[in-house]
Amino acid sequence: MGTIENRTRARIGSGSDRTPGRTAVVALFLAAVASGLPAPSRAQVPIPDVNRVMDYIDDLYRSESSHSTMQMTVVRERGTRELGMEAWSKGDDDALIVIRSPAREAGTATLRTKDGLWNYAPRADRLIRIPTGLLSDNWMGSHFTNDDLMRETSYLDDYTAVLSTEEQDGVTYLKATLTPKPDAPVVYSQLVFLITPDDWVPVRSEYYDDGELVRSMSFDRIQTIAGKKIPMRMTIVPEDKPDEHTVIEYLELQLDVPVDDQLFTRQGLRRAARG
Repeated sequence: MGTIENRTRARIGSGSDRTPGRTAVVALFLAAVASGLPAPSRAQVPIPDVNRVMDYIDDLYRSESSHSTMQMTVVRERGTRELGMEAWSKGDDDALIVIRSPAREAGTATLRTKDGLWNYAPRADRLIRIPTGLLSDNWMGSHFTNDDLMRETSYLDDYTAVLSTEEQDGVTYLKATLTPKPDAPVVYSQLVFLITPDDWVPVRSEYYDDGELVRSMSFDRIQTIAGKKIPMRMTIVPEDKPDEHTVIEYLELQLDVPVDDQLFTRQGLRRAARG
């Protein structure tokens, strides 16, 4: 999916086309080049429908259903830890993440359904509800939040988005600026995404609280899966601790695969946690 970039090429006329007005424009263009000023852009990125873009980003990793294995690496001042994880999703509401390694944390899980968000502690065999106020809490000691991993909120439904363009390092991106809708259960006061204009692949996202940058996330290692270009690695860095970061890398990602509805029940969660 994506948009087709329309390129408008400026043509400088010749011969009988050289009217005084056209000659003046050409002279100004040449003067700008000679003085070292940037020449006018020869290509413009069209602005697509903002709701289509946000809906696409919402569903990028889950589609109609998904099954994946992931590796999470958490780098903090006190040390580095790694988690192996398995995850499933179905539709907009159901998602489950189960930790597979290390052994001492295997079976720990997080479940999301239309009724809410829960953490599962296998040793106590307890399912603990996560209230909306804790969506911003770090998931399993990482720099990702509960909402990052489980997507309790929606870019399309919970934010008002505005699209523009921005150039970085000579490349023009779509820039999506998101502000929360009234009473939306969101964590940040503003989100900013840089997205490729042709395939709508996120490149970078920034998270603001009261106008202050709190953290940023980069996306790379693009692969094509089920016809979509998807970043297989995400790296998040807190602004106040730039030497720390958390990386999530998809080792395997399958989209639009059969996923049993019973997986997203308490009984299904326990079976999945046992592996």
